[in-house]
Amino acid sequence: MEIECLDIPTASPVMKAYAGDGEFINTYFDYPLSDDGYRQRLLELETREYDRESLADAIRAFMEPLGISDRTSGHLEELRQGAQVVIGGQQAGILSGPLYSLNKAITVILEAGRLRELLDVPVVPVFWIAGEDHDLAEINHVHAITGGRPAKRQFPMIPGLKTMASTTGFDKEEMRQFIRGIFRDYGETAHSAGLLRLAEECMEGNETFTAFFAAIVNRLLGEEGLLLVDAADPRIRRLERSHFAEMIRCSEEIATGVAESERLFSGQGYGSPVNAEEEAAHLFYVRDGERILLMRDGDRFFNEQAGVSFKTDELLGLAESSPECLSNNVVTRPLMQDLIFPVLAFVGGPGEIAYWSLLRPAFRALGIRMPVVVPRSSFTFVSRRAACLLQETGLTAEAVLQGAVGEERTEFLGKIHGHGAEEEIDHLEEQLAAGYAGLSRLLEGKGRGLAALSETNMEYHRRQFDWLKNQIHDSLLLEHETTLARFDLLEAELLPEGGFQERKYTPFQFMNEYGPGLFRDLLGSVPEQAGVHLLIRL
Repeated sequence: MEIECLDIPTASPVMKAYAGDGEFINTYFDYPLSDDGYRQRLLELETREYDRESLADAIRAFMEPLGISDRTSGHLEELRQGAQVVIGGQQAGILSGPLYSLNKAITVILEAGRLRELLDVPVVPVFWIAGEDHDLAEINHVHAITGGRPAKRQFPMIPGLKTMASTTGFDKEEMRQFIRGIFRDYGETAHSAGLLRLAEECMEGNETFTAFFAAIVNRLLGEEGLLLVDAADPRIRRLERSHFAEMIRCSEEIATGVAESERLFSGQGYGSPVNAEEEAAHLFYVRDGERILLMRDGDRFFNEQAGVSFKTDELLGLAESSPECLSNNVVTRPLMQDLIFPVLAFVGGPGEIAYWSLLRPAFRALGIRMPVVVPRSSFTFVSRRAACLLQETGLTAEAVLQGAVGEERTEFLGKIHGHGAEEEIDHLEEQLAAGYAGLSRLLEGKGRGLAALSETNMEYHRRQFDWLKNQIHDSLLLEHETTLARFDLLEAELLPEGGFQERKYTPFQFMNEYGPGLFRDLLGSVPEQAGVHLLIRL
């Protein structure tokens, strides 16, 4: 494994501002991403209280069926005794979902270790699984390279189903066959059988999307002491009773503050990440496993379409008696994380950092401050096949990641484009059109419809010329099929459908070539600095 740090300019104006605009950070965040920022945050955390006993017990109960390593057990005890946390999270996904989930988990682990050394205090890594998420269309598919292109393989589910990932089960045999199909796309290697066995073992006793996801992440990173928490875990919900109540009481202040922050954010050219409404409750009501988004009007929390309505006192009573019937949204989830965990730092991707930029008023409404926000790292894996393609095309991986394949393909097509044949056809068409124009003038008034007939005949020739051009074009593409396929495959490997690998492929795509120890070895080799883009040659 060879690792190189790339300098890939971000296309996100938010990330550009967060990386180097002090005024932007002072406007939207509480602490800078610096050693001093961490020290200031640590002082704030020391003034706050957490139910550490119940929290550690809940995490242990969730993780025990998955298997708890010695290091994980040690981190749980440190959390119980006063450790701070670095936290990041993601919704569940089949085969651990797209790479960015593990990228984020690795950044969390590395940042926790770095801050433990920097601050000389216990800091433990936590991965928050958004098990309450009901967008199953984001969960139920996997991409793999097949036929030289990225292909989407979708697990069959009931259309329109919107139950939470933590309560949505799947048929184990259907999932087994689905995953075997994915491995056929990957192609058989010396590691395929073992990885397939690992995935199938993780299904045993874990037949919801969240449980299956947690089992895989724990198998891959459990020895690193990563603590896993399911946002929809009833044990976690019981810890959240008083915090739900606080959010309900402060709902109007949270909603108006976030909406005002987004208006400023949008006015400065950064977009509208959450389309915040001042009437939003920023909470869901859970009924029969489905989440129903609530709005607020004075003393009423409601969803007219679902026929749901609560007075404030009724919703407060529900928070106390049945907290599992409430669920956070994109605005209140960061608040809840901060209220139950001593969050020293939050690790997020570009999209998350965009909407976190709006949340300072929401934190302030609850009398707390935002943690330090850390950009996750990105990894691009270069397989042996991709390495050969780079050598054959003369391109660098960095150039491919910045869109060079499209430019090279266009330039190549320009060079082979008919060798002047199309220009000669165009010239013939112009000559014939001029002749027919003269003929039309000659026939004008000589007989009914003769001029129009002339134009109809010319249109027939135009279609024939177009057909000839297409035939020449197809023949050239066929002649240079190997070269063009090389461009397509290189793009599929490194920049699938114009985006980074981390948004398409699962870790298993690359473990299938390197082996199941890929991410363990990676953790021992990558720099601790967060927010970098690493090129990893397998």
